[in-house]
Amino acid sequence: MSDRPNPTSTTGRDRRLRLKVSLSLAMAVLAAAAYGADALVVPTRVQPALSLAPAHLTGKPPPLRGAAPIPLPSRSGAARRPVVHAPTAILVDLRSGMVLYLKNPYRRRPIASITKIMTAMLVLEHSNLSDVVRVSRRAARAEPIKLGLRVGERITVRNLLWGLLLWSGNDAAVALAEHVSGTVPRFDRLMNKEARKLGMDETNFASPNGLNDRGRSTVVDVATMAGAALSDPTFARMVATRKHRIPGPPRQVHRLRNLNEILFRYPGATGVKTGYTTLAGNCVVASATRVGRSLLAVVLGDPARTHWRFAYADVTKLLNYGFGLQLSFPKSPG
Repeated sequence: MSDRPNPTSTTGRDRRLRLKVSLSLAMAVLAAAAYGADALVVPTRVQPALSLAPAHLTGKPPPLRGAAPIPLPSRSGAARRPVVHAPTAILVDLRSGMVLYLKNPYRRRPIASITKIMTAMLVLEHSNLSDVVRVSRRAARAEPIKLGLRVGERITVRNLLWGLLLWSGNDAAVALAEHVSGTVPRFDRLMNKEARKLGMDETNFASPNGLNDRGRSTVVDVATMAGAALSDPTFARMVATRKHRIPGPPRQVHRLRNLNEILFRYPGATGVKTGYTTLAGNCVVASATRVGRSLLAVVLGDPARTHWRFAYADVTKLLNYGFGLQLSFPKSPG
């Protein structure tokens, strides 16, 4: 018997359909402003038809009509305009879907292991956590970061997801893709089909792990994807976990430590995923919750800044900026 609800349930389908409308119109208006390609920190709201608010967050998002953030007193310095060095970035209030910060929102870049957010979403939708996966030769040979899966090894979808989302295992990504679609190319097509459903029109995926750098996306699309993924409680719980053990080969266990250092560095951090390749640079998708506020920050990396501290510094500045804003939502008429 399945330990997950029917993936084709009306509720799940409707939630995904609501995410089909992208952030495009609201951001296009901003992009046309005099700021040009510079960081756009003029707060705006997303289309009312789109909600990036994860379903597991309690309470209905406030009305978006006329919403405007009001800076707190500047003596704390938390609400000052952040200087972000990453080439492209976004900050979103998850409960309302309000965009709080933008920088080069439509610049397409490789996203490395951020790709695995989509992989996990599709696995959770099209399989059960208790399913047993037999590891293929192709999966076992995946490099460079890997769980160390062996050809013929049998492992549950649940444990492969832990390895995918915490340890960013490339072998786990291939094994899961083959389990869902039979082959990696077919899974790639499924990823792109799902991207179109979510309104990720500037995104193309070319692998389940992002390792080949042929896939491209934007911070707008990545934020939309992460918001959709966080609506699954299993995904949200896993990406918020710092350490976890899963069974390994006979008499062994895999001791997994989440590679997302923001969980260890930022109070209130709840996820989500990091990625790195030489071409993509250091990419970070980070979520955090404080005093009932939930924010999502995305920075796509600068290959010239090879140390992780630059990406984490950018994400920290964005989250601090967002938590330093008081969001005001007037009552809906009538």
